[in-house]
Amino acid sequence: MQIPLSTVNIVKTKVDELLTDQDWLGKILSGNFYEFEQLLHKSILSLYDKICEELISLVSKTCEFINVQKELAKELAKELGLKRLTNRICTIQLRTGTKIAYESLYAKQAPDEYVGTRHLSLRWWKSEAGGSPMYKSLSCLFSVLCPSFGVAKSLLNYQGIGANFDRIRSLSLALAEQVMQDRASIQLAPNETLADKRVVIAIDGGRSRTRVYEEGQAGRDQKYDTPWREPKLFVITTANEKGEVNKEELPIYDASFGDDETFELLAQYLERLEIHRAKSVQFLGDGAPWIWNRARPMLLRLGVAAEKIIETLDYYHAMEHLHELKVYFDCEESDSVFTHLKVALWKGDIQQMGQLIKKGISKVTLDEFNPFKYFWKQRNRIDYQRLKDENLPCGSGIVESGIRRIINLRFKSPSSFWYPENLEKLIFMRAIALSGRWNIMMNNLFHSPN
Repeated sequence: MQIPLSTVNIVKTKVDELLTDQDWLGKILSGNFYEFEQLLHKSILSLYDKICEELISLVSKTCEFINVQKELAKELAKELGLKRLTNRICTIQLRTGTKIAYESLYAKQAPDEYVGTRHLSLRWWKSEAGGSPMYKSLSCLFSVLCPSFGVAKSLLNYQGIGANFDRIRSLSLALAEQVMQDRASIQLAPNETLADKRVVIAIDGGRSRTRVYEEGQAGRDQKYDTPWREPKLFVITTANEKGEVNKEELPIYDASFGDDETFELLAQYLERLEIHRAKSVQFLGDGAPWIWNRARPMLLRLGVAAEKIIETLDYYHAMEHLHELKVYFDCEESDSVFTHLKVALWKGDIQQMGQLIKKGISKVTLDEFNPFKYFWKQRNRIDYQRLKDENLPCGSGIVESGIRRIINLRFKSPSSFWYPENLEKLIFMRAIALSGRWNIMMNNLFHSPN
């Protein structure tokens, strides 16, 4: 579909005005380059708005676009009950934050329980909340990367993008809701696979406070409880032949609250990524039973051969527990015994560890000694020397770092209480942003067939 000459001439006129309405050369020569950049950027954004307005207004009146909306309406009539189409003026907020008006088909009839826009054009463009894809993308991206919605608003405004607190919050949640509908694949690149790779999976829990009202109560003036919740974060990545996290491939992060829910979500990712074809699968975590009671059974269920599965207790957690043992030592050679105990732990020699503990702690019965029971339960996950020899990671630093960067720095701030229904969505969006997968997610969401 070619752009009419009249529209081209309007755009050319606007470009001419942009180049002639300011003494651009004079501003550069005067040395005030900051003012030059500010004014030019503002003028280009204005030109962007004008071009969008002209093109959208032009397309909205074509038979092709009207027919597209009618076909969509036929599908929605069966699915959502939207009927009785008529022409109405609709507005959409562009990437710059500017709202423009154009003609759109509108469904006059909708079920009482229907929630969402009745403008067919907005549904066709996946802009149900009235924000263009790029405006929603920028609003959400700034919202999850900045320490608050207020800071996000300020930075958007500094970029020349019109925004207010409530608007970017609502658009961020709207985009997150769209993304969650195809959660286990939305951040994956086309044909992405773990086949023939040394896969590393790590999992740990974070902390966030939530805002929970009593049933039937809501609103800023109502009292609410602020219980702590534990978002359980996992990361899927790969290791190179040196045993280092492969920085050439983007990690995959996600989080959920329940133990079973988190592992079910992880399983969905792994199944899509063909985990059964991996060269090896190393699972890292602390000593929490909820992790190890589920990890191996899940991998076996997904078709991973038992000999390919490597369970590893995070070395730094193991060392923390080892240092807790030292306070029980009562022999004169306690420092020497403890040094040998660290060596035994590194080699995964649980029998030697038991003998050293007996030597360092008088009158100890290992069967009843709880600090030792921790290592006995993890005895098949602590052979760090073998892991080092095979160039495999010994620690779960990548997920520990993820807990801090993804959850704590944004969702664990003082006096910050999150609605439970929003928290998981926004953690997911921040995880996508910090892993470098934002563009992949946006392309999957808006370039997929309608």
